[in-house]
Amino acid sequence: MVRKFLVLMMILVVPACTTNVVVEGTVPSPLVVKIPARVGVYYSEDFRNFRYQEAIRDAGTWNIDLGAQNLSFFRNLTSALFTSVQEVREPPLTTEEMRDLDGIMIPYIEKYGFLTPSISGLKFYSASIEYRIVLYNKTGKKIGDWNIVGYGKSEGGMFTGDEAINEATVLAIRDGGARIAIELIDQPAVQAWLRREAGQPEVTAEAE
Repeated sequence: MVRKFLVLMMILVVPACTTNVVVEGTVPSPLVVKIPARVGVYYSEDFRNFRYQEAIRDAGTWNIDLGAQNLSFFRNLTSALFTSVQEVREPPLTTEEMRDLDGIMIPYIEKYGFLTPSISGLKFYSASIEYRIVLYNKTGKKIGDWNIVGYGKSEGGMFTGDEAINEATVLAIRDGGARIAIELIDQPAVQAWLRREAGQPEVTAEAE
């Protein structure tokens, strides 16, 4: 009888030690000058359904579902970033499939993490997300591969723990997207790709 009671108590306690967060929020598209390129974007299943789980001592297990929010933001981001965008299947694509495209972009989530006040000793919750952006040209040759990190934080006293993690994560996604929008166009490899697509001559070190 005692054993059954202990098992029942364990069943009741475990769910209380798990915090589930489905990340939601409004993340506006960055206002940037469009990159003059027609780009296909491939979102893998891992990217579309990204989830993070971490067991924290004295804070239980956290399940963070970023997938839908992150995908929605990237769809807005890429539409704001390029002249035209269409979602494509996993590369390589056929010549016919690439006929109206100048290149392919594939985003990845390399890392995600968060800190609670109990871990950091600070009064706010924070989150970080590391993206990897890979670009390929029309023939499937890699243009470049860049890692960009976004950060966000939320004051602990203003929200419950799950709300604070949600807010910090949304801000991290927004910050990461803003960095991609600002930094991508300035990459030398991207500039060289755009010049080639426009039929302009290569810029040599002497010319610069």
